[in-house]
Amino acid sequence: MLGPGCNWQPKSVAPIIPCHSGKLGISSTLILDVMCLILLAVQPGDSHKLVVAANRDELYARATAQAAFWRDAPQVLGGRDLQAGGTWLGITRKGRFAAVTNFREDPPEPLPPRSRGELTANFLTSSASCVTYLKQVHKVANEYRGFNLIVFDGERCFYYSNREKHIRELVPGCYGLSNQLLNCDWPKVTRGRNQLSTTLEESFTPANLFKLLFCEGDGEPFSQSFIATERYGTSASTVVCVSTSGDVYFEERNFKPMGVQDQVHIYEFSIERQRA
Repeated sequence: MLGPGCNWQPKSVAPIIPCHSGKLGISSTLILDVMCLILLAVQPGDSHKLVVAANRDELYARATAQAAFWRDAPQVLGGRDLQAGGTWLGITRKGRFAAVTNFREDPPEPLPPRSRGELTANFLTSSASCVTYLKQVHKVANEYRGFNLIVFDGERCFYYSNREKHIRELVPGCYGLSNQLLNCDWPKVTRGRNQLSTTLEESFTPANLFKLLFCEGDGEPFSQSFIATERYGTSASTVVCVSTSGDVYFEERNFKPMGVQDQVHIYEFSIERQRA
C-alpha cells in the first residue's frame, strides 16, 4: 500500500528536520524551481550497501542527455545536463556514487558563477575520498547557489549542504532529500523515507522502488513526489542498487510533458576491483 494519493502510474503502453515551507518570502519564480526527491538507504541489510530511488524535476525543454556511460569519462554512468554541464546523479564502474539537489530559496544577487552539476561530476571523475572531496567543496561552497550533495565511495556515504556547511557521514538507515536539508519535514520526504524502510524490509524489486517515486500527493504542499505538467515536471526517475557482492543495478525512466513515459535505460555491471 502506498497510501492515499499514491496510485499514479506513468502514462505509457534519520531525524526529521523542520523546513521552511516557502510560502513566505519566496518569489513566484520558484513555482518552477527544481523540486527533486532522493530516497536513500545506506547499508539497509546484509545484501546491499546502497539503495537509491530518485526523481529529477526540471523544465522538459532543458537540454539533457539521458543516462549512458560518458564518452569523455567512460567510467561514469548517468544523465548529463547539456545546458550547464555536469549531472544530477551518477555512478562509476568503481562504485562511486553522487547526487545533488538544489536548495529552495530566493536566488542570491549576484548569482554565484559555478554550476552545481559539476559537484557530482567532479566527484565521479576523481579518486579522492568522500571527506577529502567535501573539504575541497567546502572551501568554494559560496561559489555555488544553494545545494545538497550526497557522495558514496563504495563503502562510506556522506552528505554536505552549503546552507548547513557541515560534513555528515550517513550511518546505516533510510534518508530523504528534496530541496531543503536532509530529512526535512516535507510530506513527500517523510512519507518516502517511511515507505522505503517498509519496502526494504521485504524482498524488494526495482519496480517496488519506482512505485515510491510515482506518488501524486494528497493536495498538501510538498506532498507530490511525481510532477506532471505541460512545461515542467519529473523528467527522469532513477533506481540504483549496489549489492554487498559488488553488483550494480541502474535503471532510469525518462518522461515527456504530462508524465508520458519516454525511454528506459537499464545497466547492470560488477564493480571493478581496485588493483593492489
